[in-house]
Amino acid sequence: MLDFRHLFVRLLQMMPLTQHHPRRFGTLRYVYPVISRRSGGLSLGVNLSPSGLCNFACIYCQILAGTDRLPADTPLVPMDHLEAELRQLVGSVNDGTLFDEPWFAQTPPDKRALKDIAFSGDGEPTLSPQFAEAVRLVANIRKELCADSVKIVLITNATTLHRAPVRLALEEMLQHNGEIWAKLDAGTPDFFQTVSRSKVSFQTICDNLVNFTQDFPMVIQTCLLALHGQGPSAEEVRHYAERLNALGKVLSVQIYTVARNTPEDWATPLENSQLDDIADTVRQRTGLEVHTFYSS
Repeated sequence: MLDFRHLFVRLLQMMPLTQHHPRRFGTLRYVYPVISRRSGGLSLGVNLSPSGLCNFACIYCQILAGTDRLPADTPLVPMDHLEAELRQLVGSVNDGTLFDEPWFAQTPPDKRALKDIAFSGDGEPTLSPQFAEAVRLVANIRKELCADSVKIVLITNATTLHRAPVRLALEEMLQHNGEIWAKLDAGTPDFFQTVSRSKVSFQTICDNLVNFTQDFPMVIQTCLLALHGQGPSAEEVRHYAERLNALGKVLSVQIYTVARNTPEDWATPLENSQLDDIADTVRQRTGLEVHTFYSS
């Protein structure tokens, strides 16, 4: 008889580490470990949106549940459970037992150090009414249990940066080695709607990015892919670079393509050479530090 658990583990071990990003880990519901391309190693995700609370419906999103993902009733995350799970997971990193798990056992030594604790998960973290409380909780645990080099990262679609409670929470996060990774996947409104499919206007997002980066530094993250076999046009890339030039304090730009299957079969990864060409164009037009992350 086939040992299906053994077969599953063997299949996982054949998959590149960075292509395995489940948001459930064992019995944990609100935190999860991943080997992240963009973090350069181990990242612990914090999921404030297990019900899928989001105002985007990106064509590349694996959590996609229709074109309007904002649930009418979103249950709160029990903060005591979140704290207990995060303490448990950080503890397993510190004592090395995380790497006894079948999937993480193959992690190279240079990828085992904890790089960050990231607000990400199944939706947009800043839509949670508990975001500020969770920031304080993570900051306390980081200070108590983690090395000073560990970052607190927010991965955000930038739709709520204009809200006073969110801005205050981010100001606090930045005081604890925080870093904001804000999404900008387009240079024009039409391309934005094609990729992100949101009821929030592209102008709102651009205004939020411009206003926030006047006062605080930010990393811009951009997912580019081929649509029906065609990558972004030269005109789209030019408009995208212009959007970047309008921003204030930009630490760097992360240009990446999808590493896992998308819900739309016509949305596929860019070739490495295509991504490199776009990154070179952006560097030339903006002078910014640009990092590329390929599909494999």
